[in-house]
Amino acid sequence: MRLYHEEYDIEANIMDPQIWKDPYPLYQKMREAPGLIKADQRFAGQIWVATRYDDVETIMKDTQRFKNDPANATGATNYFDRLFVPKVVKAFARSMVFVDGLDHKRLRGLTAKAFTPARVNELDQRIVDVTRGLLQAASQQGTFDLMAAFALPLPLQIISDMLGVNEKERRSFHKMVNLVFNVPTGWGFVRRLPTFYGLYRFFKKLLNRKRKEPGDDLTTDLIRAEEDGDRLTPEELMGTVFLLLFAGHETTVNLIGNGTLALLENPEQMDRLRAEPDLVPAAVEEMLRYYSPAHFTQIRHVAEPATFGETTLEVGSKIMPMVGAANRDANAFDHADQFDVGRKPNKHIGFGAGVHFCLGAHLSRVEGRIAFQAMLEEFPHLELAVEPSELVWRGAAGGLRGLESLPVRVVS
Repeated sequence: MRLYHEEYDIEANIMDPQIWKDPYPLYQKMREAPGLIKADQRFAGQIWVATRYDDVETIMKDTQRFKNDPANATGATNYFDRLFVPKVVKAFARSMVFVDGLDHKRLRGLTAKAFTPARVNELDQRIVDVTRGLLQAASQQGTFDLMAAFALPLPLQIISDMLGVNEKERRSFHKMVNLVFNVPTGWGFVRRLPTFYGLYRFFKKLLNRKRKEPGDDLTTDLIRAEEDGDRLTPEELMGTVFLLLFAGHETTVNLIGNGTLALLENPEQMDRLRAEPDLVPAAVEEMLRYYSPAHFTQIRHVAEPATFGETTLEVGSKIMPMVGAANRDANAFDHADQFDVGRKPNKHIGFGAGVHFCLGAHLSRVEGRIAFQAMLEEFPHLELAVEPSELVWRGAAGGLRGLESLPVRVVS
């Protein structure tokens, strides 16, 4: 995505690995501009980008002026309904992320009947057990990649449990998921489409099996979910399962990886957390703010004229809220570029805001809390096993920002 603002001498491709490694100086420059920033995004064309906290929060909360579905802004046909759009992408587009108003309320209401905080809380001991097993295995290596050994497999095992993926299916399922969530940007996505199709077929078989053989799992509960005689259609079920995989997996992967890096970069905060373990929940919130797992959100479509500083948007304009930039806004957070595990208040928008607040937020927070509590107990001292300059951040597909690997060393 190429960003530009002539007056403020902004011209940058945020997908450039050197910029993506540390986008925060660019974000600060963008926030200082008197209006919004223009951008060209492949497949979406020209869009506007919002980076200030107040602007980003307004766009996410004002569902009257800003729509997720372009059809609700201009009456135009939703581009996901076009013939050339692959079936697997259309399935994801049936999820609540891409709809508005009553359609969104209906889908979220039905999904919430199955994906409840109570169901997540029931997994507490299972998360603890998986966490302990993974960390103990990793600690025996001495030096290991925290992403491959812990950050990736923990949420994947838990979401597999929740969805009712059986042991025979897990190896192929995990392989496809890891490929899907490590998709390069642009044409790399197109080249990875066979993997998406494979995951689509996998979920189709899973849904068919759960209809015939119901179990004590989230997939069965989604099939059964009903409100006033209404149920999710087969297409909506498919889209919702895709969304829950996304919400219940990738956010947590990046939370654990990014959060660990923040602690390693700020050893005094690591020491404080060891001395005050009750601060772990607050530290997780600070990790979500400081190194946000997702930097961009879904593009919104302007349904009514809107003004942001010196920029006035006409109906039909496209605007993208940049959560990663908003969470470092000095007008919203004291010492915004400092990592503070005891930060209070912390009004970060790492999980979005308004009616589209991330459905997997509670699961991610629970897994994050347990993961960091266990890491602090398991490892008396942890340090980077490579120079910070050697760390590589995955491409910005879907607006996600996470590490490809995080080599660490356990020091006794």
